[in-house]
Amino acid sequence: MPQFDYYANPNPQSREWAPYIVDLQHEMLSSLGTRIMAPLVVAKPSSEPTMQRLNPVIGIGDQEYFLSTTEIASVPVKELSTCRGNLSKHRNELLAAVDLLFTAV
Repeated sequence: MPQFDYYANPNPQSREWAPYIVDLQHEMLSSLGTRIMAPLVVAKPSSEPTMQRLNPVIGIGDQEYFLSTTEIASVPVKELSTCRGNLSKHRNELLAAVDLLFTAV
């Protein structure tokens, strides 16, 4: 399973506001039964300042989403549907968000 592939959110309770989840786990560990994922949350205009480095904004089609890095979770591979695309072009932003969360760097 390639790193940065994204899928439809399998959780019906959060699917409306976070329609996708993105795979942050390196493909070297594809044999494991789970993947480390983070939701892509629908970005809405707001007067609240965003933490752009922690929550990078990603465009998919005509909609913008932000990576909700603080909601990283392990997801069983069997719950993932067909891959919807790959966000490798955003690799630097995605990894910087994870680095900030875990190392504050």
